[in-house]
Amino acid sequence: MKPLLLILLLFMGCKPTSFYLTPNAVSKRHATLYLLNNDTIPGQFTVALEDFYHLRNGAAYPSYVEITPEGKDTAQRIPLNQILGYRMGTTFYALKTVDISMNGVQRLLFVQRLTPDSSKIHLYELHESGQANATGESLYSYYLSLPGFGLRETVNTRGTRVIPQFEAKMSEIVADCPTLAEKIRSKEKGYFIPFVSFGARKHPDVLLRIINEYNNCH
Repeated sequence: MKPLLLILLLFMGCKPTSFYLTPNAVSKRHATLYLLNNDTIPGQFTVALEDFYHLRNGAAYPSYVEITPEGKDTAQRIPLNQILGYRMGTTFYALKTVDISMNGVQRLLFVQRLTPDSSKIHLYELHESGQANATGESLYSYYLSLPGFGLRETVNTRGTRVIPQFEAKMSEIVADCPTLAEKIRSKEKGYFIPFVSFGARKHPDVLLRIINEYNNCH
């Protein structure tokens, strides 16, 4: 059975299975939805965005999620343009535009926030299960929201805004913290991402160290 057909059957069947696969493939799991108008909706949450990452064969991109509010029997469709994100347990998933392939094509997807709510710079993780990407592999990619960015805006940590010449680009971003900027500029161990690590999952270790120090810079 084709992956697209299978996922549609899972989400559209009479009694869909309750599961969490990735932040963009969830069915009837308890979560709290956060809206841009500051409302929150706790309930049974469903989102089926993952299989549409690459919009194969002209498929229409879903424009909503579903949630059955606590104490209710009927699911509500909430448009994506009204959503800030959702929380499942202690983890918050923000709705952001991400350029997965760094080809200028933006996708509106839920990404796990790895930084505190009050962080000056935010780091997000996108997990793909493999059902929609070209390789069929489980993949991770990372995205930054920098000071001055719009609500949905992110930059891929593998993109030219970050590497190559990470030491020059990142030190400029945190230039108002001179001690930190100098550690990055001098490629101090733990503060540098070389171009040869283009596909590595080492990015979050380095970036979280920089972000944490930047947040505590005086």
